[in-house]
Amino acid sequence: MPGYRLFLALLSCTLCVCFAFGQDATPESATEDLAPLLRSLFAAIETLSDYRAPATLPPVFELSQSRIEALVCDQPCNVTAAYLPKRGIYLSDNLDPARDPVDRAALLHELVHYLQHGHPKFAGLSQCERDRAEEQEAYDLQNAYLATLHIDKRVVFFDGDFDCGKSEPASAR
Repeated sequence: MPGYRLFLALLSCTLCVCFAFGQDATPESATEDLAPLLRSLFAAIETLSDYRAPATLPPVFELSQSRIEALVCDQPCNVTAAYLPKRGIYLSDNLDPARDPVDRAALLHELVHYLQHGHPKFAGLSQCERDRAEEQEAYDLQNAYLATLHIDKRVVFFDGDFDCGKSEPASAR
């Protein structure tokens, strides 16, 4: 998944959501149905990081993958989950985080982005460096969560999407 372009799309797509859904077509939040799962994932994040669970759960919407792709991509992509600041978390309806631990880890990844939003942890970095650090951290926590479940599968962070004005390849950093 192109991390930096996707992350920038996520940050800049707040207005896209309004146009994509129209004023009367806003999806209904699945937060209430997912509340126990969200709380358990926030507890896992607290164990794996220095973030603390919020008092209020974020809105979580289940949409078709094609609708999520239309929200966050300007070209064909394979996005199954996304966090849109001030909007919420969007999960593809083909994910089953209640039953599939890999899908649950994808939701955890988006919850990390939710907790990162407005957090001062990366405040001293340029926007690009902050975006990269936040994405790297979300991948690291997602993989740490999978490890706690004894799942061998890992997600790979592609640093190549984060140029940040540096000329050396990501592997040289």
